[in-house]
Amino acid sequence: MAIKSPYGNNNPYKPIKSSYGLDDVTGDSIRDEWYRYERSNSEWREQVAEDEDFYLGNQLTEKQKEYLQSVGQPPECNNKIRPAVEQVLANVASSSPVWSVQPEGKTDSEISFIFSQLMDRIWYDSSGDHHFRKMVRDFLVKGVAYGYVYPDWNADDGLGALRIKKMNPESIFVDPNSILPDFSDASSIHYSDIMTKKQAKTLFPKLEDIIDEAMEEHWGNEKSSGNFDRDYKVGRADAFQDNEEGKIRKFVRWSKIALPMMRITEMGTGFSKNVDKEQWDEIREDQDFQQFLADGAVQVMEVYEPKIRETCVFGEVIGYDYILPLSQYPIIPACNEHAGNPFPSGDVRHAKTPQRMLNRTEALLIAHTNATANFKLIYEDGAIDPEELGKWSIPNAVIRANPGAISQNKIKEYSPPAISSSLYQEKQRYEVDIEQVFGAYKFSQGNPDASPGTVGEAGLVDEAVSKKQNWKILPVYDMLTRAAQVCVEWIPHIYDQQRVLRFVNPQGDDKEVQLNLPVEDKTGAVNKMYDMTTAKADIRAVIGSTRAKNPLQDLQRDIGLMQAGIYDKTQVIMNMQSDIDKGALLERQSEIAQLSQQVQQLQGQVKSLSGDLQTREREVFHQKMRAEVAEATKPIASAVADVKARTKIETARQKDASSKAEEQVNSLEQAANNMGVT
Repeated sequence: MAIKSPYGNNNPYKPIKSSYGLDDVTGDSIRDEWYRYERSNSEWREQVAEDEDFYLGNQLTEKQKEYLQSVGQPPECNNKIRPAVEQVLANVASSSPVWSVQPEGKTDSEISFIFSQLMDRIWYDSSGDHHFRKMVRDFLVKGVAYGYVYPDWNADDGLGALRIKKMNPESIFVDPNSILPDFSDASSIHYSDIMTKKQAKTLFPKLEDIIDEAMEEHWGNEKSSGNFDRDYKVGRADAFQDNEEGKIRKFVRWSKIALPMMRITEMGTGFSKNVDKEQWDEIREDQDFQQFLADGAVQVMEVYEPKIRETCVFGEVIGYDYILPLSQYPIIPACNEHAGNPFPSGDVRHAKTPQRMLNRTEALLIAHTNATANFKLIYEDGAIDPEELGKWSIPNAVIRANPGAISQNKIKEYSPPAISSSLYQEKQRYEVDIEQVFGAYKFSQGNPDASPGTVGEAGLVDEAVSKKQNWKILPVYDMLTRAAQVCVEWIPHIYDQQRVLRFVNPQGDDKEVQLNLPVEDKTGAVNKMYDMTTAKADIRAVIGSTRAKNPLQDLQRDIGLMQAGIYDKTQVIMNMQSDIDKGALLERQSEIAQLSQQVQQLQGQVKSLSGDLQTREREVFHQKMRAEVAEATKPIASAVADVKARTKIETARQKDASSKAEEQVNSLEQAANNMGVT
């Protein structure tokens, strides 16, 4: 039977051809390979199941539950693992990742920015934050998280788009001989789940005839270890409600191949291109090319490109078999504690022992509380009539004892010994042990009694916890980086048509960019603007970018930088948490700046007016002083005027008297002359 495309005519994959020289595979061979992988990880799957039970609070065995119930205790436990895991999730998976993009080759910086925005768009449309939290949870609980990059050919009005999602670790089966933490050395990776034929036809409408032929799956297949049933039942509960419809197992196998290619290099320009054998058969028949080859203008050599082969099997029938345009697996692991095999362990594995001891300690504390909360009585046979014992619970009861029972001390009250304080200390120690495993301490879980004394101390402790948790989830950021690299390989084949990409630039404005826009140059040649079919970029996830933001701590840092003259107020506002209306705040800041300038101008005017006022005050003061002096000197002036007047009168008198005397003298002199007297 010819292998069909699961997507109809819109086939993004390169079908397997005999000319490639690849090994043929069958549905049975793939199924047998999966069985081998499944048996090799059966023990790991059992451990993972127990790890998840401890996270969910299912920590007691059936025997432990029966015992607790027999002694009157509730078969429950104080689960400290789950809040610790949830706290780590709240710290490290609260924000979307930030992508660092560097151009490669002839890719310019603007194309790099488009790559960054395109990754954000892919992440948003994939509900990436939701899947990421589940990935980190699997990383902590199960020891490994899987991200999967795949094309959704129905998205974006049929143009297609990339998506990223979380995969269930129990549904992934890796070559047990793999020793690298990214499983890049695995010969193949399998995904397997069980679904009804109806579901399979809905997902793959072009493969209905193949699905009809698929062998139905029965639980407990003789080749299987049987450990996989639990996860499929839990993860796909709806798939098992219809007992009348047959179930089939779907396998998807990714394997690494070396695809034979022919590299054609132009000796003059150094430009080279790889073509497959089929394309090479067509090119070498061209007479012009033969002449170029004879003249040495081109050089041809055989090379091998690493590619990923994807094969899907329904039951034992191959649904499709394609070569993906990828050099690395599209399903990407993040191993917590890698031990040189594809069976890592998580933090919960290390927290189970102190949790078990905590459960035991608390059971002892509850048992002692129950033992000491009620009245206890010890008596010898014959000391008390058994019928009298029923009165002990009656208030103000009168109990009759047999003769001699009290005098002979045949009745005694029993008081259990006080519980040792070391038991409480042990309980606290086990709780701290669990906190240390995850780096999630009581103060970070909102316990006010364990909070640091000051904001500064809290900041230092939070920084220390952040460093530990960032280091812990470094493999998760590596997974995001590899997922972005897979996206870069997919993009030329998915976003190869003209389409509009909408995104928000750093200034907060909506912007539209037309990808692969045909543009005619002066020579009439048609090129593409924002050509995503040739663009390349190195994309990496920024470590720590998904952590929960601490607005107060960040604001204190920015204010310190502002005070040091490194930041201005605008930069401080731009760095504030995203749920604040920064535009309105910046507008208000501008208004405040304008008002501040106006205030400064008014202050200058006030200062000038204040100087004038002081001058006037001095003038008024001097005038007032002059008035007071004038008033005070009025008597003196009057006396002076009186003296002057009297002096004037006296002077006039003296002058008149002097005139008269002079006249008399003159008269006497005249008379003497007349008399001849000298």
